[in-house]
Amino acid sequence: MSNPGQSPFGRSQLLRRSPPPMPSPSEQHRLKDPEPPASTEPELELVTTPEIQNWLSSVDATLSEICGIVAEGKMNSDQKLRVTNLCRKITNGTSHMAVLYQSLKQKTIQAHVVIQQLRGQQDIANSLQELKKAVEAERKSECTSYANMVKKGEDKFVRPANLSSLAIYPNDKTQTSDHTKTLVQKIISPEELKLRVRGVKKIRNGGVIISADSKGDIEKLKTSEKLVSSGLKVEEPSKRRPRIAVVGVPVALTESEVMECIYEQNLSDKLPNTTRASFLKDARLSHKSGKKDRPTCNYIIEVSASIRKLLINQGRIFINWTSCPVRDFTIVTRCFNCQQFGHAAKFCRETSPTCNHCGETGHSFKECNNKSSPNQCATCKRFKRKCDHPTGDVNCPARKFAEDNYIHTIDYEGA
Repeated sequence: MSNPGQSPFGRSQLLRRSPPPMPSPSEQHRLKDPEPPASTEPELELVTTPEIQNWLSSVDATLSEICGIVAEGKMNSDQKLRVTNLCRKITNGTSHMAVLYQSLKQKTIQAHVVIQQLRGQQDIANSLQELKKAVEAERKSECTSYANMVKKGEDKFVRPANLSSLAIYPNDKTQTSDHTKTLVQKIISPEELKLRVRGVKKIRNGGVIISADSKGDIEKLKTSEKLVSSGLKVEEPSKRRPRIAVVGVPVALTESEVMECIYEQNLSDKLPNTTRASFLKDARLSHKSGKKDRPTCNYIIEVSASIRKLLINQGRIFINWTSCPVRDFTIVTRCFNCQQFGHAAKFCRETSPTCNHCGETGHSFKECNNKSSPNQCATCKRFKRKCDHPTGDVNCPARKFAEDNYIHTIDYEGA
């Protein structure tokens, strides 16, 4: 039997012979300090290795003292051996429990580190999601009409969809656009040609315009044997020149003075190949707008695509002593007889007027007996759509549809 001052078991060194699992090399630099990283949560309460070794030494000392007392007592040899074996079992159990605790402690620290990393990544993901929402909201706010742009003073650039079109006309000029549309849809199968058709629009002279996603689709349509042999005339649709609105032009200036100022103060040094004479011949005043008896008005000018792009990017046009905002002009004409978009009242074919307040046909606004009732959009009502807004409202779906169609007929040259 060993003396009482020394443990007869020597189990306190088990921790050195059976170390806990080591972390991977990529994680060792994070686990040099057993304390978990700083966090807003309560810190982990861990028992250190020296504390565990002191505890095991105390257990060994206590068991050794028990063995010493037993050795000095009046027990027989079998009883003394049984006590010694029981003490050994206690020591082995406590040592094994200490090893398991060490392993569990290291795993807990590693898990705590991983949790903190995941939470950091979650914070980044949340920030990116908020940024995405902000960008989407900003993009939606950019989609605004000409009237709203003038009110807000914005200078957004009109960017039409990248569509390609093809005009088809009948040889017989007495045929209608409906007849041409029916004939084209009868002889052409979009499924066979794998066409991505955006729409078919009726135009004057009995023709139709087919819009597709790409020039490749239009080429398939143009080279279709059925279309070539049908006797229909196929043409590339001609596009209009862009129009810009110059806001706040002094009425004291004549038209020629305004046009000369636009060239000399804004274009002469930027377009060296364009002379004043060629500009004045190329640019054309479409019309003026604005209230009467005002010191300023708006000039709606038709220009080439290159000049339009330069002036729109500039944001303002300098005219004499005045700086005038410049915008793309995309407002479509609305008939004040039938309340539909795309033509003026003097070209309207309807014999009876349509009220722009209640949307009913047969009377004008002056003759309307329902002026106390809410507005109903005559344009949307005609097509049996939701019409709980004034006729011609800037947010009217029919107006936006007409403006989009108008934009697609303008030659912006890829702008």
